[in-house]
Amino acid sequence: MSATSASTHIQHLPVSRIRRNPNNPRKGRNAERYEHFKQSVMAQGILQPILVRPIEGDPEHDFEIVAGETRWQAVTDCAIDLIPALVRAMSDEQARIAAAVENIQRADMTPIEEANAAAELLRQTANDHEEVMRLLGWSRTKLNARILLTHASEAVAQALVAGQIKLGHAELLCPLGHADQNMVVAKIVEQGMSIAEARERLLKLTRRLDQARFDTGGCTGCAHNSSAFADLFDASVGNGHCQNLACWNAKVAAHLEQCLVEAKAEHGVVYRADELPAEGYQTIATDGAKGVGHEQAAACRSCASYGAVVSTRNGEEGRVTGRYCFNPTCHGEMVGKYQAAVKAAAQATPAPAQGTATAGAPAGQPAKGPSKPRTLRTALRKVAHKAQVQLAHRFMVSHAAYGYAQAISSVVQDIGRDVAPGLTDKILKAAGVPERPATAKARVAWIADLARLDEAKLLALLAQLSALALCRTVAQDDFDHSEAAMLAAEVIGRNSLDPREVFAVDAEYLNLLTKDELLAECAAAGFDRAYEAAHGKGAFKKRVGASKVKELAQTLLAPLEGFSWQGHLPAFLKPAAPKGADAAPSTQAEASEAA
Repeated sequence: MSATSASTHIQHLPVSRIRRNPNNPRKGRNAERYEHFKQSVMAQGILQPILVRPIEGDPEHDFEIVAGETRWQAVTDCAIDLIPALVRAMSDEQARIAAAVENIQRADMTPIEEANAAAELLRQTANDHEEVMRLLGWSRTKLNARILLTHASEAVAQALVAGQIKLGHAELLCPLGHADQNMVVAKIVEQGMSIAEARERLLKLTRRLDQARFDTGGCTGCAHNSSAFADLFDASVGNGHCQNLACWNAKVAAHLEQCLVEAKAEHGVVYRADELPAEGYQTIATDGAKGVGHEQAAACRSCASYGAVVSTRNGEEGRVTGRYCFNPTCHGEMVGKYQAAVKAAAQATPAPAQGTATAGAPAGQPAKGPSKPRTLRTALRKVAHKAQVQLAHRFMVSHAAYGYAQAISSVVQDIGRDVAPGLTDKILKAAGVPERPATAKARVAWIADLARLDEAKLLALLAQLSALALCRTVAQDDFDHSEAAMLAAEVIGRNSLDPREVFAVDAEYLNLLTKDELLAECAAAGFDRAYEAAHGKGAFKKRVGASKVKELAQTLLAPLEGFSWQGHLPAFLKPAAPKGADAAPSTQAEASEAA
């Protein structure tokens, strides 16, 4: 079966043509429950299809499992040839995220498997905890609890999967080193300790005052210090233990918080160790098998994914370690590029004699272009943005075409939403300009291209588009107080514009009028007098009495000797008289005229 024949509906695929998912978040399964599941498969088959994606370049397989490896394994173990599958084309990243999300939402997934899946999602999202919480529908508390489990030793993980210990046991052990975890979990299983018993014993062991990372000055002489009264003249805390759990935890929390604040001031990006998967970050090295090169290592220091980790391990709380990359995917790419460059340099021409190495490239390293961080740190992005804005602003001020182009873009955005659809595009098209793009990335290129046009053409286009401010759609019959109406009135008044240039008495206007309004217009324009002059006294009154509104309107537009509507303006269109024009002359003016 060819991978190209895959569709999005459920198919029954040959089990032998499907390969495992190398990134499957499941790292083990409960043996007893798996045996019960195989018996169910033998009796009823697979009721829920697995999710696979088509692959190429593998002569032995056509598909790869995205989610459902337990079902696939059960079918394989039961010697069943076909398995129901949902086939979906996916990229590597999409497949990894889908596998983690699908598996983690299954009810039978163990906490360790959930932890591994959550860790994979954090890796895929560059430790974006908020995005992982959204994908999984988890709270931050649950996510942190599962991430803590990625620090479990193999013995603790196996004991939890096998049901020899409970989740609470594992959470108690994870802050310890792996050697201590292995020793303690063996004793917990051997002695059958409850979570409460294990907690009490661990707390007594891990609350040694001489190993505390916080200031223990106030612990000397404290009633909860087990060695407080061993020697009345001893000023030290000795090797006693704190017997007040609440006080101890508060001091540790305050110490950690202070260390985080100080670390952020020094390193920028800082995580608590228990917020990150055990393999969720990598040390930035310049050389060696995991090196990224001197230039890239320097560039990484400005990256938003570069920073430090504050330890939360017992006895090490607050210890800060830096030079970490929190984006394993990017780190892997940088390592791969550098290693490939090193290999290519080694296979190139023989190394130059001593002292003739390429300037700027350390000995034994390939020369290459300047490196950059994947994502610049926020504070530095702000600096870069400010410099770019200042530089571009200076240029645009001295190059008017760019200002006109930007103004055109702003006018189209501002006015285009309020006028008839397609009106701004029609004007742009008439000027030979493409429509304004919807996306910001395409729009900035559009503005830059627009700035290449002749300035006179840009100004004419800007004038046309800006004038559309008068054509904004008026809502709720607000013809008097809308911005468009007020702007029109202001322009007309300030420039003494004559409405006769655009208005004409025609059928469209007359058909809007009532009969009384028609008669008022006839009287104002002298139509009634002209009609009687042509048809005799009383003819107009008789015509009005015999006509309906539409018929009367037609009469008004019929040719009439000695009369024309040209130049007539309804009273509501006549410009207002200038302020003070109708006022009585002042006493001083009268005196001047008399003189």
